Amino acid sequence: MLPVVVAGTAAGLLVTAGVVAFSGGSIADVLGLPDAGELTRYGLPAVRVVADVAAALTVGFLLLSAALVPPQVSGYLDVEGYRAVRAASVAAGVWAVAALLMVPLTAAEALGRPVVDVLAPGPLLATVALLPTAGAWVAAALVAAVIALGGRAVLGWGATVVLLGAAVAGLLPVAASGHSAVGGSHDIATDSLMLHVVAAAVWVGGLVAVLALALSRSARLAVALPRFSAVAAGCWALMAVSGTANLAIRVPLGPAALLSPYGALAAGKAGALVLLGAIGYAHRRHTVPAAARGDRRALLRLGGAEVVLMLATIGLAVGLGRTAPPEPAEEALPSRTGEVLGYELTAPGPAFLLAGRLDLVFVLLAAGLLLGYAAGLRRVRRRGGTWPWPRTAAWVGGCAVIVVATSSGLGRYGAAMLTVAAVAQVLLAFVAPALLVAGAPLDLTRRALGPRGSGGVAWVRRRPFVRVLGRPLPAVAVFAAVLVALPLGLLDRLLPSQGGRQVVDLLLLSTGCLVAAVLAARRPAGGWLATGVVLALPATVGAVLLARPDVLAATYFRGLALPWVPELAVEQDRAGIVWAVGTVAVLPLLLLWWRARRPAATAGAAS
Repeated sequence: MLPVVVAGTAAGLLVTAGVVAFSGGSIADVLGLPDAGELTRYGLPAVRVVADVAAALTVGFLLLSAALVPPQVSGYLDVEGYRAVRAASVAAGVWAVAALLMVPLTAAEALGRPVVDVLAPGPLLATVALLPTAGAWVAAALVAAVIALGGRAVLGWGATVVLLGAAVAGLLPVAASGHSAVGGSHDIATDSLMLHVVAAAVWVGGLVAVLALALSRSARLAVALPRFSAVAAGCWALMAVSGTANLAIRVPLGPAALLSPYGALAAGKAGALVLLGAIGYAHRRHTVPAAARGDRRALLRLGGAEVVLMLATIGLAVGLGRTAPPEPAEEALPSRTGEVLGYELTAPGPAFLLAGRLDLVFVLLAAGLLLGYAAGLRRVRRRGGTWPWPRTAAWVGGCAVIVVATSSGLGRYGAAMLTVAAVAQVLLAFVAPALLVAGAPLDLTRRALGPRGSGGVAWVRRRPFVRVLGRPLPAVAVFAAVLVALPLGLLDRLLPSQGGRQVVDLLLLSTGCLVAAVLAARRPAGGWLATGVVLALPATVGAVLLARPDVLAATYFRGLALPWVPELAVEQDRAGIVWAVGTVAVLPLLLLWWRARRPAATAGAAS
């Protein structure tokens, strides 16, 4: 696949160079920054293309070894998985070098000076500390270097999953620090761009990895190809939704905006996505069944052309990011609150829950959970089985709680009011996990896949790390560490940014689901003690908030300048009371635990 990747990267470089030369001016020109020279003007987007391609290959090959080809029964990687991790290590090395080169190039552009003038360590470090984008590239380089080194020593499946998570996380800082992170509605713009970048990396890199597997004539292709086909379809849908959301924010309606250089490039990128979707449909209808029968020629021919088109589209995307968006219509300048949050806030009224703000990440997460559950129900019914409707209702209810906690008035006002944020956090930590676990998703998966297909689920549950976290005391210890860390400093660091608040919500939801699953299982050792600790946790968090002498994230909350928010110390005390009263939210978890103790619940409601 190396010649195909090189050809596609070259196409991406040519596209980027053409866009930079003919688009009519970069964002730096529009802002009136001095010219940093031709080396920076053309070198920065060229290095960015190489970095993006290498990052996608890193993610794709790690995806192949972690999820597309099964490891050995012992937990060590099979031959194909081992090769994929080594390929990811090489790609990560290229990613690290390109990301490091982006640091002085970014600094040179921001300062309007030739890149050779900013290479001295002192000025460069000082500039990086002041430029979020340069700091994001440093973070990406560190992550890529860790993957490049770690990939040389990895032999087990669990470590590969960790590297895959690190690779995906390494994509996010740069995506969250570009021009989407400023301006109106930058919360939705940043979310959509991060989702878009992750979906693109998984799709592009995964396709290259699968085609490399096909070229090796491995029998594992029969397993990897159908799995990747489903992943690719989801990535295409996610890119379409996130790209549409981002364009709706960045490109105002009207013929002038649509005919601008930015609008034309956006239309070209949308057309490429549609064409790639058509190629993917052709894969599912023709080349995948043929490859399953042993004829891989059509898959390789069409897949190679698809890879070149994908990498050329990466060049188009980089060029789009270098092009100034069209000027919006004249509107009033945003307030301080609008600048920080991306939207304005008024004093909450009685119906403030209905004044929601879309959190794209959690809305799509809830939609994915619902669609996956619906697919499982469909397969169970096709196999002639039935499924209890209370479990389905519990699953739907859990997804609804996620949306309410993040995208209703709770999510909108929780970014500015600690009391409202506390209500949403209690819902995500206790109520939503209890409902989701009561939906018995793993039990549904086993019944949908049948005895043969569910072997992978059982294999994962037998891994040592998973078995340790499946015990009551370790699971509750992780959950308690997350909850107690919130008022002791974690919220101070994460609340001031949209991404940080989403990290808090994801931590609460994931660790809450872990504890709910453990309490709902029939595990006698430590069950009583774990349940008592969980029951005491909300009151503990509330007591820490009430006893804290200083104000949590005081600089951030004062910077919002909301006159109708009570004194910050009073608001913090109210949040502590909300957490203390939130002990009631533990009751659904206690109900799961009580049902699991019953002898008749051996097949239990929470697998």
